[in-house]
Amino acid sequence: MVSPALHGIGKAAARIAAVLLFAVAGPVLAETSLPVLPGEDDRVMAETAAPAPAGLPALVQMVAAAPAVAAGDAELDCLATAVWFESRGETLEGQLAVAQAVVNRAKSGRWGKGMCGVIKAPRQFNFNAARVQRSTATFTTALAVARIAAAGLWHDIAEGAHSFHSARLNPGWRLARVAKIGNHVFYR
Repeated sequence: MVSPALHGIGKAAARIAAVLLFAVAGPVLAETSLPVLPGEDDRVMAETAAPAPAGLPALVQMVAAAPAVAAGDAELDCLATAVWFESRGETLEGQLAVAQAVVNRAKSGRWGKGMCGVIKAPRQFNFNAARVQRSTATFTTALAVARIAAAGLWHDIAEGAHSFHSARLNPGWRLARVAKIGNHVFYR
């Protein structure tokens, strides 16, 4: 069953999963030891095929190039906005850990209803969403990272984390520290 907060992302996640399946599984299947009968099309494909990039950077690149989600997807926009403001200078792993922490909060329901509820909860996030620069490459990356986190397409970077802060701060939280990734410390 899909969480109500993530329900609108379901169709987009299915499209992303299909694109990723063909992009990731295609090269793997092509490298099998099964006998292949040569044909004119096979030679052309072998000559033009380039090695596929791997890892999180490749996934972000594929998701960013996938068909856009509905323009009115406020939940995904809230998550991407949080990623952009909180971690746009971080590595992709750091950005994904931030996104996954917000998704974990939304799933729990303790910090608000859905992604926007989590982001707009009092005393939780400290940014002005109206100032997001949506036409930048960094927001495109943040949107791709948000789509990956919302659809659960990558393993949990900071396992089970629901809270994080800048590494330069020491808030004295009584939570279990999960990881330090880039400039953020994650807790559950």
